[in-house]
Amino acid sequence: MTTAIQFALLGLGIGTAYTLLAQGMLLIYRGSGVINFAHGAVAMLAAYIYWQLRVDWGVPTALAMVATVGVCGLLGWGTYQVIMRPLGRASALARVISTLGIFMLLQGVALLIWGAFPKTLDSDLPTTLVTVAGVSVGLDKILLLVIALVLTTVLWLAGRRSALGLAIRANAENQRATATLGWSPHLLGGLTWGVGWAVAGIAGILIAPLVGVTVDAMPLLVIPVLAAALIGRLSSFWWTFGGAMIIGVLQSLVSRYVDFVPGAMQAVPFLVILLLLVVRGQGVPARSTGKQTLPTLGTGRISWPWVVGVTAVGILLFLLVFPESLVVALGVTASWGMVLLSVVLLLGYTGQLSLAQVALGGVAALVAGRLVVDAGFPFPVAVLAGLAAVLVVGGLFALPALRTRGIDLAIVTLGLGSCVSALVFANGSLTGGYDGTPVGPQSLFGLDLDTILYPRRWAVFVLVMLVLCAIVVANIRRGSSGRRMIAVRTNERAASALGVDVVRVKLYAFCVAAVVAGVGGITLAFRNPTILYSEFDPIQSVLAVGYSFIGGVGYIAGAPTGGTLVNGGFGSWVIHSIFPDASPAWLMSIAGLSVLLFALMNPDGMIRTNLHLIDSVKARFRRHRPARTAKEQLPPATPHTVPPATLAVESVVVRFGGVTAVAGADLTVSPGEIVGLIGPNGAGKTTLIDTVTGFVPPAEGSVSLNGESMNGWPVHRRTRAGVSRSFQSLELFESSTVRENLGVASDPSAAASYVKDLVAPSRSPLSPAAVAAVCELDLVDSLDTVVSDLSYGRRRLVAIARAIATQPSVLLLDEPAAGLSSGETLELARVVRRLADAWGLGVLVIEHDMAFVMGLCDKVVVLNFGRQIASGTPDEVRADPEVIRAYLGEQSTARPAGGSAGPVPVTAGQEA
Repeated sequence: MTTAIQFALLGLGIGTAYTLLAQGMLLIYRGSGVINFAHGAVAMLAAYIYWQLRVDWGVPTALAMVATVGVCGLLGWGTYQVIMRPLGRASALARVISTLGIFMLLQGVALLIWGAFPKTLDSDLPTTLVTVAGVSVGLDKILLLVIALVLTTVLWLAGRRSALGLAIRANAENQRATATLGWSPHLLGGLTWGVGWAVAGIAGILIAPLVGVTVDAMPLLVIPVLAAALIGRLSSFWWTFGGAMIIGVLQSLVSRYVDFVPGAMQAVPFLVILLLLVVRGQGVPARSTGKQTLPTLGTGRISWPWVVGVTAVGILLFLLVFPESLVVALGVTASWGMVLLSVVLLLGYTGQLSLAQVALGGVAALVAGRLVVDAGFPFPVAVLAGLAAVLVVGGLFALPALRTRGIDLAIVTLGLGSCVSALVFANGSLTGGYDGTPVGPQSLFGLDLDTILYPRRWAVFVLVMLVLCAIVVANIRRGSSGRRMIAVRTNERAASALGVDVVRVKLYAFCVAAVVAGVGGITLAFRNPTILYSEFDPIQSVLAVGYSFIGGVGYIAGAPTGGTLVNGGFGSWVIHSIFPDASPAWLMSIAGLSVLLFALMNPDGMIRTNLHLIDSVKARFRRHRPARTAKEQLPPATPHTVPPATLAVESVVVRFGGVTAVAGADLTVSPGEIVGLIGPNGAGKTTLIDTVTGFVPPAEGSVSLNGESMNGWPVHRRTRAGVSRSFQSLELFESSTVRENLGVASDPSAAASYVKDLVAPSRSPLSPAAVAAVCELDLVDSLDTVVSDLSYGRRRLVAIARAIATQPSVLLLDEPAAGLSSGETLELARVVRRLADAWGLGVLVIEHDMAFVMGLCDKVVVLNFGRQIASGTPDEVRADPEVIRAYLGEQSTARPAGGSAGPVPVTAGQEA
């Protein structure tokens, strides 16, 4: 028991170190909404500066501390002014990537100035042993705990009680509103980053004696620090303090009692993160999830003459022309290019920020390497086995993505990669220890690929693998699976509502990306006769995202372009050709600076710029042929009917905590019937549609289609069964064309397409319902227009057409006439009437335009504060006293849009 207490107290010292770092990171997040992945690197820089001042130059301790913290504060203020302020309106991804660029830049600068050899710092606090509950503890650990408590208290009081603290929090929410209250948003932002970096500087000085001053160790403290911040929900200083202490104590106890598992201590933060995801995670984003700017995507089109020609020329250059040193460097670039292709597939196409792709490449290399050495497998068989293994591991890595997204997912995957590194790559019994895995030379179908004797052959093999992986990724981009992935990256709610199985899409993306990264990892590892798995450390996964961003994370060609910057790649060869004695740290520094420059000036990467130049040159020589119009490309519209289906909502109750949003709603939508759902704002109308379509589970009651209960069905299954919806907030894929929006809704849901698209991408035409909807809503001329370029009224019509394109039997329209002119409203009413009469669609309409509702609907249901107060024909509802009091008012005669008297003149049986 005494031993357990002693290790728990030691764990408090570790937790204190995490607290000191976490509070500065939390301060920056609360004040700017940015997770600073470079926070550990800032602490590292502070430790090096302090070592330089106090140890190397002999500056007095107090002066060295003040100078170090002051430098960190100034650098933080400068980071905001130079980087974060210009990125204020950029995407969240660009801001996160910029912190990765800072991470790379600080590491490179530290290597250039101080080298890779660790420095030693003695504690400035007294280290006298103190007995607590019969256990001896260093006084410095107790004082660190006191410092952490004081720091947490000060930050908490400043954030809760001071006007400045409240202004900083408000500034993160809405800079314009903060400015109207007399505060300068940029002064607050600079102050937040300056103080946050200063706190990181204090942490670096205090924890350096505990963890050592190294380029590698301290930056990776960001992983347990992020876990502690997640416990605090990225908002509470005290919960973050408690989380850091819990993680520290658990790590200390695990190091004592689970010491037989190498790396178990480092795995503790990830297990904490995983537990939080299970408890707090959410499968589909809530209605409040905001939109964000996303990277531009390439088309994935393949010009086979160019692919074959360029590959053939590349092979000839590798074999006959280029010097051997350049060929080796290009081989490394090609291997990394495949790892970066996996980032393009995940982040560019699917919107999943994974910081574990290099670790996945290492898993494939480990399995293949051990099979070659231990089981004597031939190289091709070992490669296939390694890819099969990483396919499974990639699926496991995808599981957190089903419950989280964005920054949280980046944190989880970084933790996963760190776990793999600690539990597997650092386990000598699995990897061969310091001697590594001696795989020796390999052969492929009788061809010797010895990387020592025949490096050109190996480089050609890697080049061919890169081309094949690029073709696979391009096929996915052009196929139906690619359309689903892009829909998920743009808007998960909308994708689910169109019948896209978001879970399947994410699993598919992670698995395919894992295999692509696995090919890169295997070719990277087997380039040496002995594999050393230390090159697959977690930092490399962070760098991989940065390299992808520089090349162009939305473009296939961006992967090998970004790969030129890796250590040992083409960029290294160029630098060493010009400066033979240059340190590899120069390349890391250049890469980090490049990430920052591209985030600021060209977030779509180098390839985007190059493509603009190429297109402008092509335009000078291209023969101008008249393009086919959208109408000519559209299949002819045919008469369309839907399978009849009846939607029944029975005694549905929806609760959010202690609030009842819907209290016992009952309604039925029959084939060919239009039902109106009205009520004041906040009555629960949209919540009821969310419940019908599966976004919100009912606390009581049932939702059924043709008598079959849909309770428990996921969103996409309800859509495929025949229940489709539009959204009040539209939820369109804004950066896609109208045709692409409709194409996602038209794609068949066959699982076989995910496999088929790898080799032969499917080109599904628009569904008959989509074609008919386009013609009905007069959207033919807008098919090839990007949605964001359309007027609001046209975009609302696109949202309705997209809902119809899923070929539903029951259509749910949430405020379809909002923002339309009186003429457009009248035309919409006629179209909806025709959908019911001619197609047999059952339609449920939420609308505040009473003339529209009363003139169009066969039946009207009224909600008020979640309670159903009336149901009947429009005339019955219009005359209901309770409806008049609650919603219609005493002037109960509805007027149509535009102010003319009388209801919208559309009746059952009337056609548009």
